[in-house]
Amino acid sequence: MATSPINKFFIKSDVLSRLQDHANHLIRLQRKLDAALPAASRGAAQVANLQDGELILHVTSPVMATRLKLGLESLKDSLQAAGEPVRSITVKVRVSPFQGTGREEEAEVRPIGAGGREALQHLAEELKPDDPLARALKRMVERSAKE
Repeated sequence: MATSPINKFFIKSDVLSRLQDHANHLIRLQRKLDAALPAASRGAAQVANLQDGELILHVTSPVMATRLKLGLESLKDSLQAAGEPVRSITVKVRVSPFQGTGREEEAEVRPIGAGGREALQHLAEELKPDDPLARALKRMVERSAKE
């Protein structure tokens, strides 16, 4: 099977061709946005989409969203002067996924008395052996017996 550049597929399909054109337009719009923003704000706002004249921007913090919202009219005027059909701008805070600390925290170990261990063991035995609750109860009993 011969390989061909992906651009051939985009040219053959109207839908893919329009998608590629829209993506290229958003890239050009991002450059115009960066040029229109004050130096301190450049790179903090990302073009998410432009649809029916509504420009949607993503920012990384509520502070940046507030800062942009205060200057939306002048930003819109700058983009219109650059030839973009922007009628309104919506600013959304894009929350990054939780990264965590990178280390697993130890669970707090609470002592279980002999009567409690007995009751948990009895309950675990009444359940099916492959039941997740039964396995968790048995682990709890085993861990509490070690202390």
